[in-house]
Amino acid sequence: MGGRSSRTDPQPGEGRRDPDFTRFRARVDRVYIAGLNRTYDDYVQRAARHLFKAHNFQDLIVETTNVKDELLRLGIFKNLRISIDTSKGEGATKNGYTVSFTGEELSRITGNIGVEVGQNDGAATTELVTPNLFGRGERLSINLSRSFERNSVVNMKFTKPFLHTAVGDYEPETSFTLFRNASPHPWSKYRLENNGMLFDFSFGIPSFGFSNSLQYELGMKELFALDKQTPFFVREHCGPRLVSTFRYIGQYEGRDDSVFPTNGVYVKGTAELIGSQLSQLGIVRQEMHAELNVPLFLGASLQLCGRLGAILHDKRKESLPIHQLFFPGGPQTLRGFELAGACPRRDGIAAGCQSYWATGLHLWSPLPFNQYFGGFGNLFRTHAFYNIGTCDTYTTDKLRSTAGIGIAFRMGQKARIEFNYCQPLSYEAGDRVVKGFQFGIGYEFI
Repeated sequence: MGGRSSRTDPQPGEGRRDPDFTRFRARVDRVYIAGLNRTYDDYVQRAARHLFKAHNFQDLIVETTNVKDELLRLGIFKNLRISIDTSKGEGATKNGYTVSFTGEELSRITGNIGVEVGQNDGAATTELVTPNLFGRGERLSINLSRSFERNSVVNMKFTKPFLHTAVGDYEPETSFTLFRNASPHPWSKYRLENNGMLFDFSFGIPSFGFSNSLQYELGMKELFALDKQTPFFVREHCGPRLVSTFRYIGQYEGRDDSVFPTNGVYVKGTAELIGSQLSQLGIVRQEMHAELNVPLFLGASLQLCGRLGAILHDKRKESLPIHQLFFPGGPQTLRGFELAGACPRRDGIAAGCQSYWATGLHLWSPLPFNQYFGGFGNLFRTHAFYNIGTCDTYTTDKLRSTAGIGIAFRMGQKARIEFNYCQPLSYEAGDRVVKGFQFGIGYEFI
């Protein structure tokens, strides 16, 4: 890059100041994106549009970084290198620059083997992917996973993004998935197998933190008795069942961190319209999760979170199978209770409920003497908590509550592990409580 640089030594008592690049006028004459072999030009052109709005060198640096991030988000490059040079040749202007991005496209077939964290479960996963299948970011993936709890998932998914279109700022994307999964539910003595297809259209408003997903799922769900002790009221739901589901998932993310937030708001809602066929949609299932974080002092923060769910059921159109019910209890909902241990029981097993609510109040803080542990200490947080909730009513009848303290460990950017000492304070006869230490792993807690 051309231009004259100057240096002014700081006076005694003054710190060295960063150079002010806004004083240097700049405009972008040309943008080159190299390394495209099977990608169409129109898929990357829109990503560079903001570079031409730069008026000074500071704008040029900021927008170049933003364009790099947007190009990587297209899912076609393995890596990218940036070059900024003064503009030369025909069409060059005063204060003009040429910005070049040189990248290496992803291989036609990629794969990975890893571990995925679920709600109180972990799974070994294998994925095979063909990125940028037709030259505009299309992606075909095959995913297999097997969890510690014997949940198994096989997915084949085709994804088509529309980031290069006029509505690309809203991140529109469609996907079509063929799936087969199986999961045991030992607390209710049944196993569920689900085979079908899922169509998804998602979009967001990134500047406001909103994301939305519209889904239609058509599948064959089949319940099996888990063992000889499975009671009759569960067995009557066994057998294959064709299920059609319309689903909406909306989310607002305003937290400063998704694992250990200290400030901000998070809201997620799911609404489902379920039936055996389009003319028999007799079940409405809704669930809402909300979280508020307030910073305090010395790295501590106060967190208030809650979750509620409700099922509206038209008995004239559709029967209500047990797998559609809610099963509160466990480290992610009500600590101090076993999984599904805070809902009505029948014949010695969890029978589920059609509505529930639960809240949690937490005081989070870093580890004592955290500064002596370096970056490793930032992976831990301690908390004191109070959980309260109940089911099949929105009043304060039949309350379940627990207080306790614990320590949490960050796992990546989405999940955490909790090790808590729990003291149940109120519970109903038949509830399965955990007095003492309880282990939990997941990505969404109350």
